[in-house]
Amino acid sequence: MTKNHNFRFNLEHEEEKKAWDILHSKRVEKDFKSQNRFVVKAINDYYERHLKEMEDPYLSSREKEEAFIDRIIETVNEKLFKNLPELIGQYILSSGIIGVNSSTVAAKSNSGESSSGNVDEGSDVPADNELLDFDVF
Repeated sequence: MTKNHNFRFNLEHEEEKKAWDILHSKRVEKDFKSQNRFVVKAINDYYERHLKEMEDPYLSSREKEEAFIDRIIETVNEKLFKNLPELIGQYILSSGIIGVNSSTVAAKSNSGESSSGNVDEGSDVPADNELLDFDVF
């Protein structure tokens, strides 16, 4: 059984003009089987949302807060991964994993030696450093 209902759009009212433009847009034509399918889906989605908001008046606020938190997390992750190589390098240098400290670097640069990673007998680097053993990976 099919039922028919007509809608009027007063194009002098901005909200109704916007609805008309959306209904007749190329995007609706592309994404939906018909304008009728679009209207049915829009009504159902809108009403489901309305019922959820009636049951939970803070739903909209909570969704906005969660979206804000997600944007913060995304921004922090982007910056972290952008700076990760530098952070790893600073950690390695500060933790002494490869035995380079500011006095060693300063002494080598003052004496004209290169800091190419060659290990002298008097260096702080342990002979068997598991963290630098890349064969196990």
